[in-house]
Amino acid sequence: MAVKGGRLEFLAPHLLRGQFLRRFFVRLSLKLGVARQMPAWAKLQFTQAGVSRTDLDRVLSRITGLESWVDEWESVGRNHEQGARDALALGHQDQAVRRFIAASAAYNFAQYVIFLDIDRKQELHEACVRAYANAAPLLDPPAVPFEVNYRRRVMEGYLRVPPGSGPAPVVVLFNGTNAVKEELHWWTNALLERGLATITFDGPGLGRTFHRLSTVAEPRPAGVAILNRIETRPELDAGAVGFLGMSLGGYMAIQMASHDGRIRAVAAVSPPYSADIYWNVTLVGMRHELAALYHIEEQEMGAVIDKITLARVLPRLRCPLMLSGGGRDVITPGSEAWRIFEDARCERELVFYPRGAHDCFNVLSDLRPRMTNWLERQLARHRTRTRAFRSVVAEPAWAAAEAVHLDFADELIGDAHRREWHAPDPDIAPVRWQWPWHPPARERIEVVHRIEPGEFALPGSRR
Repeated sequence: MAVKGGRLEFLAPHLLRGQFLRRFFVRLSLKLGVARQMPAWAKLQFTQAGVSRTDLDRVLSRITGLESWVDEWESVGRNHEQGARDALALGHQDQAVRRFIAASAAYNFAQYVIFLDIDRKQELHEACVRAYANAAPLLDPPAVPFEVNYRRRVMEGYLRVPPGSGPAPVVVLFNGTNAVKEELHWWTNALLERGLATITFDGPGLGRTFHRLSTVAEPRPAGVAILNRIETRPELDAGAVGFLGMSLGGYMAIQMASHDGRIRAVAAVSPPYSADIYWNVTLVGMRHELAALYHIEEQEMGAVIDKITLARVLPRLRCPLMLSGGGRDVITPGSEAWRIFEDARCERELVFYPRGAHDCFNVLSDLRPRMTNWLERQLARHRTRTRAFRSVVAEPAWAAAEAVHLDFADELIGDAHRREWHAPDPDIAPVRWQWPWHPPARERIEVVHRIEPGEFALPGSRR
């Protein structure tokens, strides 16, 4: 099986910063057992995606190389999947749901490091999709298939609608490169708790939706097709639609929102201003990843990479925009979110974590309540009628995160450079590069918050 470092290059070796590392050091560090010393902030990428701390510690203790990384995660996935079937047979539905979700997450992390053996990668991806599909109808509320016809293909997603009367505002979510829509499960839970319906699609690079680079370069027609489909669903409020994307999926969401006024709000986590940031700044290995995922040669991709940019569309974006970025992001530098914020002319908001990692995975218990609260407030402006709903049962971690200053943004209007420090939280671990024998630091998290009313905001309007 042919594997490469992939995103693991930013997690496995902790003795040096990720951008100075290459596959040789990744393989060597894994053989020496460095993965067992993975710091708390790096582990959050797994635990925030549905992996239990017990499973993670067990896998890390057994890894001796990239090949065993794949095998150990696949083994965890199989064990959970079989356990879920056994639980269903015994009538333990809640336990079955938890284990199917855990199996899906394990299969997904198994495929993370595979880029050269496409068949093997696809096999593991299918296992990830299968496990989540088994859990989907058992969720509360259930995740039902949501299909959109687009250019002689069917884009396959999931729709979840919170219980209640009347049409629900809806948020469409896209994952990033080498990620899957099944990872967005925890974001959908958070949005459902806000009374917002969710639709998840596979973003660029993996899954069943956006395979080719051409769709990333020109995603706007796909957005139109999705919005047209939403208008056919009576349980959804087509007048109150928001888009949310992770990484390159955030770039696509902004592109779609700049093109279609039916999108009332757009949010992006760690989005690139231009895709050439992956080509010219981050690890050379990212070039191999992107080219392999889009099934094209690096030379071919290099010839069109400069066309994937927000430079021309940001002045046309009218709906409110919320951005987040991390100062320790070695995949999409946090400066990209700042560039988008400065060039946009719409009502916009930026939450920047100086010690945040890619997709802000190490500070999600701070970011996710902020962003879902922002989306709820933005879409509330456009609801066709009031919708009464009962609260969805929240995960314990999400309930704890709700305590994090949900509405402090309104208090900061007019203060462009306000910094806020939060006390340590079990689910917040600022990235700190240190020798593994040093004791873990209990840092407070620094947040930089900026808000601009935008050229198109109504006079005297408040968010």
